[in-house]
Amino acid sequence: MADMRLSTSLERYVSLKILVADESLKSTEGSILRMICGGNSMHPGQRFTPRLLDEFSFDGPNGRHVCLVQEPAGCSIAASKEDSVNFMFPTETARSIAAQLIMGVSYLHSRGVCHGDLHTRNFLLRGPGLDSFSPDELYNRYRLDKAPVTRVDGAAVEPHAPPYAVYPVHIKMSAANLVGPIVRISDYGTSFAVATEPSPKLHTPALYLPPEDFFNEPITQDVDIWTLAVNLYEVLGERALFETFGWDRDDTIAEMVSTLGSPPARWWDAWENRKEFFELDGSWVRDMKRIYTPVFRPLNQRMWDMGCGEAPESCQWDVKEGEMRALEELLRGMMAFEPALRLTAEQLMESEYMVKLERRREDGLK
Repeated sequence: MADMRLSTSLERYVSLKILVADESLKSTEGSILRMICGGNSMHPGQRFTPRLLDEFSFDGPNGRHVCLVQEPAGCSIAASKEDSVNFMFPTETARSIAAQLIMGVSYLHSRGVCHGDLHTRNFLLRGPGLDSFSPDELYNRYRLDKAPVTRVDGAAVEPHAPPYAVYPVHIKMSAANLVGPIVRISDYGTSFAVATEPSPKLHTPALYLPPEDFFNEPITQDVDIWTLAVNLYEVLGERALFETFGWDRDDTIAEMVSTLGSPPARWWDAWENRKEFFELDGSWVRDMKRIYTPVFRPLNQRMWDMGCGEAPESCQWDVKEGEMRALEELLRGMMAFEPALRLTAEQLMESEYMVKLERRREDGLK
């Protein structure tokens, strides 16, 4: 549960993340945040990760709750796109967000942290300044809607639940009008320290999950590289990279094959529902019973389907100077089926795509 309070000692608003009692004792989120905050401040990606301002706990009727104090933020990238008619950021804004996400993940990996749950609702935009508002002024500006809490059996909810719940504040930041964004990679509840943790369980939405999760193979830091690639496509374009009905897991695997080709033989053979999509030779089944369009759409074609222009002459990316090609090469390297063959976060920072973005930034400052 997240909350926002005015800290009288800091004279600023802060964000409170209050963990449920059942999770507080085993949660590692506080320790992960301390690992992140203790890093090299010279790394360009540190500013895109959160600062842990304080940590404390209190006892309630359900047990002890850990509270994490952080800086408040605006809406998520997902919400920003949803508030826009065309679901897209301006070209320079999209480039900036993509670069920030790459730098942020690079910093996390340099600290030995795997985020493990990268998706567009965990990427927060820096919101408007709030510290000049009094609490009353803040509540007048951002309405807080309440809803009563009831039990299905009609019994009293207190003391183990509050009498009402408060809907999250929605700070509207339409993607279409966003300029000069600052991103923060948030939510480290399922993150893990690479050196000490056993293979964890991922809770990422299916569309962003790496293939090794579908086939119950060990989870390593390489999962962040795959999920970041899927997110970059969505940030830079209009739509998701993989499009399925109801985020179905088998549909997602089929989308991977459609985009990237056949997976390793051990996965292809282990895929229980493969026969609903593909023949043994890799061709589509003729009489498909699923809600799925049996057409191969390779990554290169999907690059032109991003909503940024369908021809070199109309494309928003710098096709002539190789930006589109560099982006495709970057995504392809990030989405190697074999985790060990994916680009590392350090290699992302040194990629041709990032070099081109930095060159554009420098040219814009001249």
